[in-house]
Amino acid sequence: MLHLKYKFRSKPTIELIRLAQSGVKEATDFIVERYYPMVVKISSKYYTEWAEKDDLIQNGLVGILKAIYYYKEGKSSFTSFAWKSIESEIKSFLTYLNRRKNKMLTDSLKIDFFLDESEEDKVLNLGYEQSLFEGYVVEEFMNECKNILAEEEYYIFEMYLQKIPYKEIAKSVGKKVKYVDNTLQKIKKQLKPLIEMYDIVRSYINVL
Repeated sequence: MLHLKYKFRSKPTIELIRLAQSGVKEATDFIVERYYPMVVKISSKYYTEWAEKDDLIQNGLVGILKAIYYYKEGKSSFTSFAWKSIESEIKSFLTYLNRRKNKMLTDSLKIDFFLDESEEDKVLNLGYEQSLFEGYVVEEFMNECKNILAEEEYYIFEMYLQKIPYKEIAKSVGKKVKYVDNTLQKIKKQLKPLIEMYDIVRSYINVL
């Protein structure tokens, strides 16, 4: 491992990117380690009372992993591309947090409205709720799916993820069950690179 790390240390970033994009995890590890100080530096610019430091750094790491996955040679330097990717990911996360914060305020107002004064200390069991960061990553994944899939494909994929039976999906789109099955096989092929990229994200950040 030490020999491998020394070997990577002597390689230029662009060679490491090529190796990482070809599936060499050790190269990805080394790039993440090399750019971690950049992630911390950018994250520090966006600290707020309602955004945890660790969550912002995690999002910065998602940004660097996406930069590795999406980078194309010749358009810009990787460092510049990575910086923009990290900032973009953090800004998207803050937008998500702000939207969730406003929703939580609205929901609490609705709950308070229906509670009697004598019940104001009562704890409501609203069931399991994803962490904010976990919810963000899932939302980002679905947004990227939406950009890849056709409208009907995305609709079928959403129902599939909700574990709706094929017969009900077929009825909903006015097609046969075989059509739904074929469409889902096509979707899986289309989303395979994206799913692989998010598997890399999950291997670094345990959120799903």
